[in-house]
Amino acid sequence: MYDAIEGGNVNLLERQVLMFEIDEENENFKEIEDKDVPTEELLNSSSIIIIVDPLDNVIWIWEGKKAGIRKKFIATQSAPKIRDSYGIDFKIMTVDEGDEPPEFKEIVGLEEN
Repeated sequence: MYDAIEGGNVNLLERQVLMFEIDEENENFKEIEDKDVPTEELLNSSSIIIIVDPLDNVIWIWEGKKAGIRKKFIATQSAPKIRDSYGIDFKIMTVDEGDEPPEFKEIVGLEEN
């Protein structure tokens, strides 16, 4: 996940992208602090991950195909709170697994198929 992105030398750490995972018990998201976790592990079909990209002022909500409605509800409620802590000018974008736009793939280091 933190390897250089193909076609450039930018990586997630250099972009200072923050990632949050769901904390169902507390019904919110917590920051992912283990920066060595591979993208494939984080972006699994049953998870929802919120990614803050301060370079482009975007909050991405990535929703796995098997993520439950409760998780989606928590993400919808949490994303504006996360956004407000970084800046109200951030856009919130929802991304479904398998339908990721190129700019999202670049940020998280997913390869084009």
